Amino acid sequence: MATTASPAQRSEIKVEPVTGVLGAEVSGVDLSVPPSPGTWRELQQALDRHLVLFFRDQRLTPAQLRILVGRFGLPFLHPTAKGPFVDVPEVLELRKEPGGKLFGGEYWHSDVTWQKPGGYVSVLHGIDVPSVGNDTCFASLIAAFESLSDGLKATLRGLRAVHRFHLTVPGEREPRSAVYPVVRRHPVTGGEGFYLNSFFVKHFEGMSPEESQPLLDFLNARAVHHEFTCRFRWHRGSVAMWDNRFTLHIPINDANAERRVMIRATALEPPTP
Repeated sequence: MATTASPAQRSEIKVEPVTGVLGAEVSGVDLSVPPSPGTWRELQQALDRHLVLFFRDQRLTPAQLRILVGRFGLPFLHPTAKGPFVDVPEVLELRKEPGGKLFGGEYWHSDVTWQKPGGYVSVLHGIDVPSVGNDTCFASLIAAFESLSDGLKATLRGLRAVHRFHLTVPGEREPRSAVYPVVRRHPVTGGEGFYLNSFFVKHFEGMSPEESQPLLDFLNARAVHHEFTCRFRWHRGSVAMWDNRFTLHIPINDANAERRVMIRATALEPPTP
């Protein structure tokens, strides 16, 4: 006899891909409340598959954003950038006033690759957004890696890259840095992607910046070919969630007459078993 799923078992989540390689719009979920185990499993599966998820019509407080990010891992506390939320210092405010500058990250990059554990999932919530412009673009490092020749793939699998952040922290004289394999494999889907970004990586381990630069230039350019990217148009209440291990992102600074206010938090990678 057929059985009917109970309301608690049924899911209203709908996941619609936005390109053939990257990104999906998710509806039917309220991110401000703790999800059921089934809903959380669907969200995690969607993120593993699409790497970037987009949500509309959300209303998250800084505390709720921290709780959401904390389900993925330990929320990252930035050593120098301080947000206005005393009770949730892991949540940053990305504010751009009319005619002002972006909070940061005006180049293609991934978040918090310069330490171990590094950045895993970032969540960005639009509080006050321009009527048009200031979109965010994302790129799949898995799709970009898959486009390379077998010979270059083999070469990259044998390399490690130095990720370095030249920030000024009281009591620290050296920049924070971490060394990672250039090629990383997604622990769930098995896809391989190169773990590089021009913001934090200037050379490969055992090579000088001058020796490294030609290959880095090629890979950084390949990563953001149009066919590996998607573009998200913000509305008030929108949320973007992405996996920093296998994507790059960049804000498009093309709307200067209106205020742009976002809140963001990042979960660090969980320990590997």
